[in-house]
Amino acid sequence: MPASAGTPRERPHSRVLSAVRAVIRARVTTGLLTILPIMVTAWLLWVVFGWLRDLSLWVIGILLHGPWSPALAARWGVTADQWSARGLTALPPAVQWSIWGFAVVLTFFVLYLIGVFSANVIGRRIIDWVDYLVSRVPFVKTVYTALKQIVGLFSGQQSQSFQRVALVPFPNELTRSIAFITNTFKDSVTGEELCAAFIATTPNPTTGFVFVLKRTDIIEVDWTVEEAVKAIMSGGILSPQNVTMRTGKAGATSAAGGPQPKPEPGR
Repeated sequence: MPASAGTPRERPHSRVLSAVRAVIRARVTTGLLTILPIMVTAWLLWVVFGWLRDLSLWVIGILLHGPWSPALAARWGVTADQWSARGLTALPPAVQWSIWGFAVVLTFFVLYLIGVFSANVIGRRIIDWVDYLVSRVPFVKTVYTALKQIVGLFSGQQSQSFQRVALVPFPNELTRSIAFITNTFKDSVTGEELCAAFIATTPNPTTGFVFVLKRTDIIEVDWTVEEAVKAIMSGGILSPQNVTMRTGKAGATSAAGGPQPKPEPGR
Protein backbone atom coordinates (compact mmCIF):
# COMPACT_ATOMS: atom_id res chain seq x y z
CA MET A 1 0.00 0.00 0.00
CA PRO A 2 1.65 3.29 -0.99
CA ALA A 3 2.68 5.59 1.81
CA SER A 4 0.86 8.90 2.15
CA ALA A 5 2.49 11.96 0.74
CA GLY A 6 3.03 13.52 4.16
CA THR A 7 4.73 10.46 5.73
CA PRO A 8 8.51 10.26 5.06
CA ARG A 9 9.69 6.84 3.98
CA GLU A 10 12.42 5.23 6.13
CA ARG A 11 15.67 5.13 4.24
CA PRO A 12 17.63 1.85 3.91
CA HIS A 13 20.84 3.34 5.28
CA SER A 14 19.03 4.47 8.46
CA ARG A 15 18.02 0.85 9.13
CA VAL A 16 21.61 -0.23 8.59
CA LEU A 17 22.88 2.42 11.01
CA SER A 18 20.31 1.35 13.61
CA ALA A 19 21.41 -2.28 13.27
CA VAL A 20 25.08 -1.31 13.56
CA ARG A 21 24.40 0.79 16.65
CA ALA A 22 22.46 -2.08 18.23
CA VAL A 23 25.31 -4.53 17.55
CA ILE A 24 27.92 -2.12 18.94
CA ARG A 25 25.82 -1.43 22.03
CA ALA A 26 25.31 -5.16 22.62
CA ARG A 27 29.02 -5.92 22.20
CA VAL A 28 30.08 -3.04 24.47
CA THR A 29 27.59 -4.20 27.12
CA THR A 30 28.86 -7.77 26.86
CA GLY A 31 32.45 -6.59 27.17
CA LEU A 32 31.60 -4.46 30.19
CA LEU A 33 29.80 -7.32 31.93
CA THR A 34 32.78 -9.58 31.18
CA ILE A 35 35.50 -7.24 32.43
CA LEU A 36 33.61 -5.70 35.37
CA PRO A 37 33.93 -8.70 37.76
CA ILE A 38 37.65 -8.96 36.92
CA MET A 39 38.21 -5.26 37.55
CA VAL A 40 36.28 -5.28 40.83
CA THR A 41 38.15 -8.39 42.02
CA ALA A 42 41.49 -6.86 41.10
CA TRP A 43 40.55 -3.63 42.88
CA LEU A 44 39.53 -5.49 46.04
CA LEU A 45 42.78 -7.48 46.00
CA TRP A 46 44.75 -4.27 45.62
CA VAL A 47 42.87 -2.66 48.52
CA VAL A 48 43.50 -5.67 50.77
CA PHE A 49 47.15 -5.72 49.72
CA GLY A 50 47.42 -2.03 50.58
CA TRP A 51 45.91 -2.61 54.03
CA LEU A 52 48.29 -5.47 54.79
CA ARG A 53 51.24 -3.46 53.46
CA ASP A 54 50.46 -0.27 55.39
CA LEU A 55 50.03 -2.12 58.68
CA SER A 56 53.77 -2.87 58.76
CA LEU A 57 55.26 -0.44 56.25
CA TRP A 58 55.77 2.24 58.88
CA VAL A 59 57.97 -0.15 60.87
CA ILE A 60 60.14 -0.80 57.83
CA GLY A 61 60.30 2.93 57.15
CA ILE A 62 61.63 3.58 60.66
CA LEU A 63 64.24 0.83 60.27
CA LEU A 64 65.40 2.16 56.91
CA HIS A 65 65.84 5.68 58.28
CA GLY A 66 68.46 4.62 60.81
CA PRO A 67 72.16 5.52 60.79
CA TRP A 68 72.74 3.12 57.92
CA SER A 69 70.19 4.83 55.62
CA PRO A 70 72.73 6.93 53.60
CA ALA A 71 74.72 3.83 52.73
CA LEU A 72 71.57 1.94 51.70
CA ALA A 73 70.35 4.87 49.64
CA ALA A 74 73.68 5.15 47.85
CA ARG A 75 73.64 1.42 47.17
CA TRP A 76 70.24 1.73 45.54
CA GLY A 77 71.31 4.75 43.48
CA VAL A 78 69.43 7.35 45.52
CA THR A 79 71.04 10.58 46.70
CA ALA A 80 70.76 11.78 50.29
CA ASP A 81 68.57 14.70 49.25
CA GLN A 82 66.17 12.40 47.36
CA TRP A 83 66.06 10.00 50.28
CA SER A 84 65.30 12.72 52.83
CA ALA A 85 62.68 14.38 50.61
CA ARG A 86 60.80 11.39 49.17
CA GLY A 87 61.63 8.51 51.47
CA LEU A 88 60.66 5.06 50.17
CA THR A 89 59.13 6.50 47.00
CA ALA A 90 62.62 7.54 45.86
CA LEU A 91 63.71 3.91 45.62
CA PRO A 92 63.63 1.96 42.33
CA PRO A 93 60.31 0.21 41.59
CA ALA A 94 61.80 -3.28 42.07
CA VAL A 95 63.09 -2.32 45.52
CA GLN A 96 59.75 -0.75 46.45
CA TRP A 97 57.85 -3.91 45.49
CA SER A 98 60.31 -6.00 47.48
CA ILE A 99 59.76 -3.82 50.55
CA TRP A 100 55.98 -3.94 50.08
CA GLY A 101 56.05 -7.71 49.82
CA PHE A 102 58.17 -7.97 52.96
CA ALA A 103 55.69 -5.66 54.75
CA VAL A 104 52.79 -7.97 53.83
CA VAL A 105 54.73 -11.01 55.09
CA LEU A 106 55.57 -9.13 58.27
CA THR A 107 51.88 -8.29 58.78
CA PHE A 108 50.92 -11.95 58.44
CA PHE A 109 53.64 -12.89 60.91
CA VAL A 110 52.46 -10.30 63.45
CA LEU A 111 48.85 -11.48 63.05
CA TYR A 112 50.02 -15.05 63.63
CA LEU A 113 51.82 -14.01 66.81
CA ILE A 114 48.69 -12.18 68.01
CA GLY A 115 46.63 -15.30 67.34
CA VAL A 116 49.07 -17.46 69.27
CA PHE A 117 49.12 -14.95 72.12
CA SER A 118 45.32 -14.74 72.34
CA ALA A 119 44.97 -18.53 72.32
CA ASN A 120 46.82 -19.10 75.61
CA VAL A 121 45.57 -18.41 79.11
CA ILE A 122 47.71 -15.33 79.80
CA GLY A 123 46.86 -13.71 76.47
CA ARG A 124 43.17 -14.44 76.95
CA ARG A 125 43.20 -12.78 80.38
CA ILE A 126 45.00 -9.71 79.03
CA ILE A 127 42.48 -9.39 76.19
CA ASP A 128 39.60 -9.75 78.66
CA TRP A 129 41.21 -7.05 80.78
CA VAL A 130 41.47 -4.73 77.75
CA ASP A 131 37.83 -5.46 76.90
CA TYR A 132 36.86 -4.55 80.45
CA LEU A 133 38.72 -1.23 80.25
CA VAL A 134 37.26 -0.35 76.85
CA SER A 135 33.74 -1.21 78.06
CA ARG A 136 34.12 1.54 80.68
CA VAL A 137 34.77 4.30 78.14
CA PRO A 138 31.60 6.10 76.96
CA PHE A 139 30.83 5.97 73.23
CA VAL A 140 34.00 3.96 72.56
CA LYS A 141 32.46 0.91 74.20
CA THR A 142 29.44 1.11 71.86
CA VAL A 143 31.55 1.18 68.71
CA TYR A 144 34.01 -1.42 70.00
CA THR A 145 31.29 -3.84 71.12
CA ALA A 146 29.37 -3.52 67.85
CA LEU A 147 32.48 -4.09 65.73
CA LYS A 148 33.53 -7.05 67.86
CA GLN A 149 30.11 -8.66 67.48
CA ILE A 150 30.13 -8.12 63.71
CA VAL A 151 33.61 -9.60 63.36
CA GLY A 152 32.64 -12.53 65.56
CA LEU A 153 29.56 -13.12 63.42
CA PHE A 154 31.52 -13.53 60.18
CA SER A 155 34.72 -15.05 61.59
CA GLY A 156 33.15 -18.32 62.70
CA GLN A 157 33.21 -17.61 66.44
CA GLN A 158 29.42 -17.89 66.43
CA SER A 159 29.23 -20.62 63.79
CA GLN A 160 27.17 -22.89 66.00
CA SER A 161 24.51 -20.19 66.31
CA PHE A 162 24.31 -19.46 62.58
CA GLN A 163 24.40 -22.92 61.03
CA ARG A 164 20.70 -22.92 60.13
CA VAL A 165 19.09 -20.73 57.50
CA ALA A 166 15.34 -20.25 57.36
CA LEU A 167 12.62 -18.30 55.62
CA VAL A 168 10.45 -16.35 58.04
CA PRO A 169 7.16 -14.47 57.52
CA PHE A 170 8.33 -10.88 57.14
CA PRO A 171 7.12 -8.21 56.48
CA ASN A 172 3.76 -10.03 56.23
CA GLU A 173 2.32 -13.54 56.17
CA LEU A 174 2.36 -13.75 52.37
CA THR A 175 6.09 -13.17 51.91
CA ARG A 176 9.21 -14.78 53.31
CA SER A 177 12.57 -13.22 54.24
CA ILE A 178 15.93 -14.94 54.59
CA ALA A 179 16.90 -15.29 58.25
CA PHE A 180 19.49 -16.99 60.42
CA ILE A 181 18.22 -19.05 63.35
CA THR A 182 20.34 -17.92 66.30
CA ASN A 183 18.64 -19.68 69.19
CA THR A 184 15.80 -22.04 70.11
CA PHE A 185 13.93 -22.11 73.42
CA LYS A 186 10.56 -22.94 74.97
CA ASP A 187 7.62 -20.67 75.61
CA SER A 188 7.53 -20.22 79.39
CA VAL A 189 3.71 -20.46 79.44
CA THR A 190 2.66 -22.85 76.67
CA GLY A 191 5.88 -24.83 76.31
CA GLU A 192 5.79 -24.30 72.54
CA GLU A 193 9.15 -24.25 70.75
CA LEU A 194 10.27 -20.77 69.72
CA CYS A 195 13.13 -19.53 67.57
CA ALA A 196 15.16 -16.33 67.60
CA ALA A 197 15.81 -15.27 63.99
CA PHE A 198 18.18 -12.62 62.67
CA ILE A 199 16.96 -11.06 59.40
CA ALA A 200 19.82 -9.35 57.60
CA THR A 201 19.26 -6.39 55.29
CA THR A 202 20.31 -6.01 51.65
CA PRO A 203 23.03 -5.30 50.57
CA ASN A 204 24.63 -4.91 54.02
CA PRO A 205 24.13 -8.17 55.96
CA THR A 206 25.69 -6.76 59.14
CA THR A 207 22.49 -4.88 60.01
CA GLY A 208 18.98 -6.21 60.36
CA PHE A 209 16.22 -7.24 62.73
CA VAL A 210 15.84 -9.90 65.42
CA PHE A 211 12.45 -11.59 65.81
CA VAL A 212 11.09 -14.32 68.04
CA LEU A 213 8.88 -16.70 66.05
CA LYS A 214 7.10 -19.98 66.52
CA ARG A 215 9.03 -22.93 65.17
CA THR A 216 5.99 -23.97 63.15
CA ASP A 217 5.87 -20.61 61.35
CA ILE A 218 9.34 -20.78 59.83
CA ILE A 219 10.61 -22.62 56.78
CA GLU A 220 14.01 -24.22 57.29
CA VAL A 221 16.14 -24.60 54.14
CA ASP A 222 19.34 -26.56 53.63
CA TRP A 223 21.38 -23.51 52.57
CA THR A 224 24.79 -22.83 54.00
CA VAL A 225 25.49 -19.53 55.75
CA GLU A 226 27.68 -18.48 52.81
CA GLU A 227 24.89 -19.15 50.31
CA ALA A 228 22.45 -17.11 52.39
CA VAL A 229 24.89 -14.19 52.68
CA LYS A 230 25.45 -14.26 48.90
CA ALA A 231 21.70 -14.20 48.30
CA ILE A 232 21.27 -11.23 50.64
CA MET A 233 24.16 -9.20 49.26
CA SER A 234 23.18 -9.84 45.63
CA GLY A 235 19.53 -8.97 46.16
CA GLY A 236 18.45 -12.54 45.42
CA ILE A 237 20.36 -12.93 42.15
CA LEU A 238 22.65 -15.62 43.62
CA SER A 239 19.92 -17.47 45.52
CA PRO A 240 20.15 -21.29 45.57
CA GLN A 241 17.46 -23.18 43.66
CA ASN A 242 16.43 -25.55 46.47
CA VAL A 243 13.65 -23.47 47.99
CA THR A 244 10.29 -24.52 49.40
CA MET A 245 7.38 -22.54 50.81
CA ARG A 246 6.21 -25.39 53.02
CA THR A 247 6.44 -24.56 56.71
CA GLY A 248 8.51 -26.74 59.02
CA LYS A 249 11.78 -28.48 58.33
CA ALA A 250 12.08 -30.15 54.96
CA GLY A 251 11.57 -33.90 55.24
CA ALA A 252 10.40 -33.65 58.85
CA THR A 253 7.80 -36.06 60.16
CA SER A 254 5.03 -35.70 62.68
CA ALA A 255 5.03 -37.23 66.14
CA ALA A 256 3.05 -40.22 64.85
CA GLY A 257 5.79 -41.02 62.40
CA GLY A 258 3.99 -39.98 59.23
CA PRO A 259 4.65 -36.97 57.03
CA GLN A 260 3.48 -33.62 58.24
CA PRO A 261 0.14 -32.60 56.76
CA LYS A 262 0.20 -29.76 54.32
CA PRO A 263 -1.34 -26.54 55.62
CA GLU A 264 -4.86 -25.92 54.45
CA PRO A 265 -5.46 -23.01 52.07
CA GLY A 266 -6.00 -19.76 53.85
CA ARG A 267 -4.19 -20.86 57.03
